[in-house]
Amino acid sequence: MTFILRILGWVFLAIALASLAFDLFPLMEQGSFQLSLLGENWFAVHPGSLNLLQAVIERYIGLWLWDDVFSPLLFVPTLVVGLVAAVIFFIPGYLFKSSSRRRRR
Repeated sequence: MTFILRILGWVFLAIALASLAFDLFPLMEQGSFQLSLLGENWFAVHPGSLNLLQAVIERYIGLWLWDDVFSPLLFVPTLVVGLVAAVIFFIPGYLFKSSSRRRRR
C-alpha cells in the first residue's frame, strides 16, 4: 500500500514539474510568465474526460459538488495542485513505511 502511495506522489510531482517546464517556455520566448490553470491543461490533454466527470458528478452525486468543489479547483494552477497532491500522497506513504519497519524489530 505504501508503495502505491509513493508512486502516486511521484506521478503528481512529475505532473507539477512538467507543468512548470511548459509554463517557463513563454518566459524564454516572450519574456512573460503565467502559471497555467488545471482546467486549461486538463481540457488540452483530454476534454472528453473533463466533460464526463462534470456530467457524472452533477447527475449522480450533486450539482453542489461540481459548483462548490471541482469547478473552483479547475481555476487553480496545475503546479500548485500537483505539488499539494504529491505531498498528500508522500506523507502517508513514508510515515506508514517507517511505522511498519518499527513493528518488525
